Amino acid sequence: MSKAVDFAASWVDRISESYRVQPTYLGIVRILFALHVLVFPVDYLWTAEVPASFFQARPGLFAWMTAAPDPWVMITLEVARALLAVLVLVGYRTFQSSIALTLVMVVGAGVTHSFGKLDHFILYELFPAFMAFAGWGAALSLDARMGRGRNSRGFPMLLWAVTVAYALFTAALPKAVAGWLDPAKEASRGFIARDLAENEKLGPLVDVIFAFDNHIFWKFMDYATVFAEGWLIVAVLFPVLFRIGIVALLGFHVGVYMSLGIDFASYFFLYAVFFSPAYVWLRRRVAGKQAQHNQPAIT
Repeated sequence: MSKAVDFAASWVDRISESYRVQPTYLGIVRILFALHVLVFPVDYLWTAEVPASFFQARPGLFAWMTAAPDPWVMITLEVARALLAVLVLVGYRTFQSSIALTLVMVVGAGVTHSFGKLDHFILYELFPAFMAFAGWGAALSLDARMGRGRNSRGFPMLLWAVTVAYALFTAALPKAVAGWLDPAKEASRGFIARDLAENEKLGPLVDVIFAFDNHIFWKFMDYATVFAEGWLIVAVLFPVLFRIGIVALLGFHVGVYMSLGIDFASYFFLYAVFFSPAYVWLRRRVAGKQAQHNQPAIT
């Protein structure tokens, strides 16, 4: 039994190390994410313009709420989010600031969702907390300069990969159950047709894409969508395959935006942390070329 436990622990350690992010690269992601929060903030104040009778607390963490919060609460959340984003940006008390930023954004999302605004961006709100444990304040931060920066760690990154994979799996499973795998149905085309009929959420190439009348193509898109979202729950155990799956998923997101107009730009950060090996490879290539250039010529 102890050998099995030791083997499992060693296996998890190896996978975790494969997901560990190079500290400087993780610091770059932290800075870009904080800037995104500051420059493209999610609006909470629209809830003040909606009748309070529309408020219906979501099940779970916010079920205890019986009435819509006052507008000053939403203003406070926006101010707190901005201040915490600045702290994350400069890397001051990065661990605590990141955890607090996630808490503020989750509360903001919980309130806005209670007015009927549903979206799939909870990963964006959870991201700072996971990265706090992953050590994204280890470089390019005030904490690092003060000697209190935590080194980057792999196990939180493995947990983040599992979280992303599970979230995508929960999107794939309902599609599979609802008939996306039925050879006679063109489910993805049906979504585009619905949005065209309702004249909303239209992507820039929706007319061109919808006009492509080929059943094999549309059935392939159905199968590819379910596979792209669903297989990562297994691929997460194989970091190389998982990263390949994320690259394919980026292409899928581009296609969804072009056809349905759903913007996944904020997901750039969620996926970018998995490409630390590419950054390390590029950095070594540049350093190698600089070393060759600086090497004195032999005469």
